[in-house]
Amino acid sequence: MKPLQLGLSLIPVAIIVIGLIGWVVTLRGNIDAALESIEELQRTQYDDTGLVERVQELALQAEESMTKVVWMMDEYGPAIEAIRDRELDTGIQERVADVVTRQAVIENEMRQIMQDHQGFAEVLEELGESGLIERREYGNYK
Repeated sequence: MKPLQLGLSLIPVAIIVIGLIGWVVTLRGNIDAALESIEELQRTQYDDTGLVERVQELALQAEESMTKVVWMMDEYGPAIEAIRDRELDTGIQERVADVVTRQAVIENEMRQIMQDHQGFAEVLEELGESGLIERREYGNYK
């Protein structure tokens, strides 16, 4: 084999070797980066500082909310209780029922009075027709 042929046949082999070396170096870099990421995750996995701060923030927010609720109950609680008492007041219902009963009695008495007046009117009309009393007219009443 001639040296030129030998050199030309070694060029593809050299390219493949250089490519493999580059691939191995890149792979090693990726593995190193992955190992660093894994170590960082392991370190931060048990780090409670952020969690403790968040729990403290939530506790503070809960305490503020409870303070607002207590303030609202102190401010509006009596009004709410008064409304609730008025809604539950059965005395009002009894008084309304009493008014309805009185109205029915008054209406019944009014009907009775009107029937009595009708009866008086009929008697007076008969007396007027028989000539025993003089018929008087007031306005256009009949």
